[in-house]
Amino acid sequence: MEIGRPLRPPPLSPPPPVAAAVAAAAAISSVLGDDDLLREILVRLGLPTSLLRAALVCRRWLCHASDPSLLRRFRDLNPPRILGAYLSTSARPPPRLRFLPINPVPELAAAARRAGSFFDAFKGSSATVRDSRGGRLLVSTFDDRHDSTYQVCSPLSPARDTTVVPPPPPPPPIELNDDDEECLIYHYGEFLPDDGDGRSYFCVVMGYSELQTTVYLYELRGMDWVVKASASALLPLSPPKSRVMLFDNAKFYCMLSTTNKILVCDFSSSSISVIDLPNGVENKHGGCIMLSRREGSGIYLIYVKESQLRIFCHRKGGDDLGNWFLVNHVCLRQVCSNLDMASWPSVDGTSAGVKICAVGDDAKFVLLEVFGYIVFLDITTRQAEKVYELTPEDKELVIVCPLMLIWPPVFPQLKESDDQMG
Repeated sequence: MEIGRPLRPPPLSPPPPVAAAVAAAAAISSVLGDDDLLREILVRLGLPTSLLRAALVCRRWLCHASDPSLLRRFRDLNPPRILGAYLSTSARPPPRLRFLPINPVPELAAAARRAGSFFDAFKGSSATVRDSRGGRLLVSTFDDRHDSTYQVCSPLSPARDTTVVPPPPPPPPIELNDDDEECLIYHYGEFLPDDGDGRSYFCVVMGYSELQTTVYLYELRGMDWVVKASASALLPLSPPKSRVMLFDNAKFYCMLSTTNKILVCDFSSSSISVIDLPNGVENKHGGCIMLSRREGSGIYLIYVKESQLRIFCHRKGGDDLGNWFLVNHVCLRQVCSNLDMASWPSVDGTSAGVKICAVGDDAKFVLLEVFGYIVFLDITTRQAEKVYELTPEDKELVIVCPLMLIWPPVFPQLKESDDQMG
């Protein structure tokens, strides 16, 4: 009699779809239902746009995502990110501002398209970006009659908010020294605040005479200009020829044209002083020096000579004006070697072929014009990206203005009667 083999138990059947879904939901809930774990996930989303999308899931997620302490941690882990830059050239007739995406990623494709088409609505006018801050732009436009209009714009907001604001105020009356008979020469600088209601900006007005320098800080409040602070000193200075300026809501810095010095106006103490440039740094041509905000206090100075880019930090120390420290040194020839550019021309001395167009806060990045190319350089990673090649039709480069992602994100307002976000 043949002994049969033992029967194998039938294979376990997979759980019913409903049971599997319940088990998966329970596992997800055990993680996302823990407030501490949820906050750790939110701060590591990487992009402000991702944080905003997460906040739209429910009321609880919105409360966590918009919490000030979480936003501070998010910014520490994820520094402000550049989306791209607006470029303007001297081509005729003036083309609309061209948007250049930088380090594009799929998650930001929609934001880049929105930024790229924003100036389509300005047809018939010549637009210039005066300042850019936190995803907002201060734009001046000129029509065929040469009438100017100033606007504070938010090209990344869904509604593309644009508010017409007053132009800079007229020059204020300034009392001259008895021995000073020269007429004043005025110079303006316009700056957006770090945050705001989308209807305000600052204007710094500088007056120069033979013996005296005077600086006024105006703030636009409720569509009216208000003198917020002023300072004056017996310093015979000449007005700057370029817009190498920096305003950090408390101090105003301006690169002077005829001397290797930086004017510093401290509005809190109503004082004006000058800082010498670092050793070996000379203001030889436009585009070789740019200033950058430093978190906390102080400034960075970025200097390019030939293929060498150096970054200095100025910190206040003791009772003196402070000292310059070399904090970074980049060989542009080396970091740009993989950009498929023409061979680096041989230059002798300071070359105007390499110019600084714009810099980020804390000297995190720099936009350069490198022998006819616009190059983005991430200082932290030393990664360079060629974002544009100038053509003969472009003639000369006028401005390159970075556009950062909106920070902090604009979260929806909670309503007590809103039951859909529970």
